[in-house]
Amino acid sequence: MLDYKIQDLKNILTQNITPDNEIVFIAGNLANFGIFDSRNKKDLLDTIIESIMQASNHQSTIMTQTMSFQICNTNTPFHRYTWANLGAFGNYLLNLNGSIRSLHPFASYTAFGKNAQICECQNPFAYGLQSPYDNMLKYDNILMLSMGMKPNLTCSIVHHAEFNMHVPYRYIKEFNHPIKINDEIIYKKFYLHVLYKEYCGGGYIRNLNVKFFDYFLHKYKGKIKKFPLGKNIIYIYNYKDFYNSCIEYLQQDIYAWMSEEPKVKPFAF
Repeated sequence: MLDYKIQDLKNILTQNITPDNEIVFIAGNLANFGIFDSRNKKDLLDTIIESIMQASNHQSTIMTQTMSFQICNTNTPFHRYTWANLGAFGNYLLNLNGSIRSLHPFASYTAFGKNAQICECQNPFAYGLQSPYDNMLKYDNILMLSMGMKPNLTCSIVHHAEFNMHVPYRYIKEFNHPIKINDEIIYKKFYLHVLYKEYCGGGYIRNLNVKFFDYFLHKYKGKIKKFPLGKNIIYIYNYKDFYNSCIEYLQQDIYAWMSEEPKVKPFAF
């Protein structure tokens, strides 16, 4: 039994995207919408790209996360088409002709469209200056589409805010990892902004970004549109506004990402 038709998805996208949307960021899990009217998943993925490009008159740039944490702490070389472990859409986008993927072997982002160069960076850090998010945020009208997952579970831009605000519960970890460029394998140093081990155990409870969204909706007066599709929902909101609200909230509470201020502080003296 069908849960939705591809045309339903197309209608939502074409009715909510305009040429003014300079960047359209997509994250989530398409499988959560259920069964659609095609046996070929590529039909669904093609529709997403075609609908956005049609609705924006090819003015929008589509961006997504193409993380490959499965090769972290291995000797597996990273290359342009290394499998992304966050779903079909990321792998689809990075394989599109004309798409650009950032170089970071574990935490890369991929963009397709008019301003795909936002991901044309070789920054050894996943976040911060000259990272894909930093380049993206130079644009004003950034639309976030959280597909089939609640927004608090798909907003990796929070980590960019944490990095820029120098949150004390994370530190920089260095990796010397092989990458393949022009058929040559070389080792380069890359960095991740990771949690202290004291916060990775079973007794540590993450807030799952709920406080960030409470602040965005109620104090920052942000808005999230909801569009039912099949068994789930597409959530649409302004990603730049959300990022700015995260920065504002972290200025008030540097532990906003956590359920509460930690009692154990390995970084305190």
